[in-house]
Amino acid sequence: MKIDFSKTISHNDVVAVALSGGADSMALLHYMQKNAKNSSFKVIALNVEHGIRGESSKKDTEFVKAFCRDNNVELLTYTVDSVKHAQEKNLSIEQSARELRYGCFFDAIKSGKCTKVATAHHQADNAESILFNLLRGTGIKGVTGILENYDGKIIRPMLNVSKDEILNYVNENAIPFVTDETNLVDDYTRNYLRLNVIPEIKKIFPEAEKSITRFAQIAKCEDEFMHLEAQKHVRFIDGRAEIDIPLHNALLSRAVIIALKGLGLEKDWEKAHVDGVIGLSSQLNGDKISLKGGVTAIKEYDKIVLYIKPISPDCEFSYQIGSFDFGKIKIEIKSVERQTNLKIGLKADEDKIPKNAVIRFKKDGDKFTKFGGGTKSLGDFMTDKKIPLRIRDELPLVAVDNDVLVIFGVAISDKIKVEKTTTKVVEFIKNNKGKQNERLNQSS
Repeated sequence: MKIDFSKTISHNDVVAVALSGGADSMALLHYMQKNAKNSSFKVIALNVEHGIRGESSKKDTEFVKAFCRDNNVELLTYTVDSVKHAQEKNLSIEQSARELRYGCFFDAIKSGKCTKVATAHHQADNAESILFNLLRGTGIKGVTGILENYDGKIIRPMLNVSKDEILNYVNENAIPFVTDETNLVDDYTRNYLRLNVIPEIKKIFPEAEKSITRFAQIAKCEDEFMHLEAQKHVRFIDGRAEIDIPLHNALLSRAVIIALKGLGLEKDWEKAHVDGVIGLSSQLNGDKISLKGGVTAIKEYDKIVLYIKPISPDCEFSYQIGSFDFGKIKIEIKSVERQTNLKIGLKADEDKIPKNAVIRFKKDGDKFTKFGGGTKSLGDFMTDKKIPLRIRDELPLVAVDNDVLVIFGVAISDKIKVEKTTTKVVEFIKNNKGKQNERLNQSS
């Protein structure tokens, strides 16, 4: 048995071997202890008692404790209740145990007791995981296999080592171990694959596990390349994600996932959401769909935009000089000198703004008189200005009844324009939080 630590372990690392007492983890501990001095890292052990198999599980933990005590191995111990956690979180026992186990791993790292945790996953585990994901219906990501290095903290040094090599190593070095009897029962999906399916495959293809591992390595390489290519077509701007189109579906699907994750949907998205956004790329400009987590996807000319629609306040503010907060947008209305450059920003004649004007968002029936005259519905005016639909509901307005006088960040009505007789000038400023004040040309 030969393990290469060069890719996963650094000088002066303190590596905790996840030690269950089984042959795999006992072999890994022995091998790492044997090679630690030459590689300048320290080895300790970590045991998690999952609370699943009653006294049998406790006996395994006692075996680990006794072995570490007799062999001067520093041991970290954790006890969790996987059954209770599964019930509370509506998980399978396997999912619950894994979630709690990895929680213990990261606790050991965060508390400074070790710098990395090494698990004893081997070649057969990797092949089993790939087949399991494939049969459940996964994409290419799911057939890339178990990660050799997860987050730089959880390492799996034995992924290229076969089960036979491990057992030979255990026998040659007279390493004691215990057997988890649940590994011999085929009532769990993974166990069924391990005990019934893979052995039958190996009767026909003896090198099946190596072949599956080789396939996973190829898939991983190509998956990484496709991910990097997809990233080139995604931009995150002011809390939204923009995806270039047209784009090949293989890249577009990845771009959608990158966008969803970037907006905070790490796990809640489904393939149907990705397919829905892909379908949107061939729809009309302005078409949109709703996804989970409050995310909306909308087609805007040569891109698809994903965003979380802000909750706009229903209240109206009486018009006055001052600052107003509308979630991710802040607006400011301030008096300025008459001689300021009127071509920069949105400026108006303060005396022309009626006393009953309000600050609000758009409503049905709103109309707008553009510069130079001519009144249109507010929606038609915004269409002419190519203002995306997703933005229209977010733009604060100054209005009297349905007569819109100011569209913050866009334009002012011809009815309040500054003229030679104007004595008081007021400026309207729209500021996206975290961005500089947005001042648009008044003549736009």
